[in-house]
Amino acid sequence: MESTVSPMVLERFRLDDQVAIICGAGRGIGAACAAAFAEAGADVVVGARSADQLAETVAAVEAHGRRAVAVAGDLSSRDGMDELVGTAVERFGAVDLVAKPNEAV
Repeated sequence: MESTVSPMVLERFRLDDQVAIICGAGRGIGAACAAAFAEAGADVVVGARSADQLAETVAAVEAHGRRAVAVAGDLSSRDGMDELVGTAVERFGAVDLVAKPNEAV
């Protein structure tokens, strides 16, 4: 099925040169969000417990021509989140977006 979304509409959702943190980005919807944000123009800092899975996510982000940094650790702890945000600021200078797509509501 062909998309009916106008390219002009999609341009409104560009994230060019913004920095996004994606939690739980080792696999599934978190990894897909990281790749989608990169496709939309964002540099991405990805966090999850598994360094091996994060390496795959980083490769997917870089395939879209964007920069990526992985932070493996326990993001349920204050220290883990501090490291994730600190790494983003250190490497990219700022954080524009934070996504935690696999959080239960």
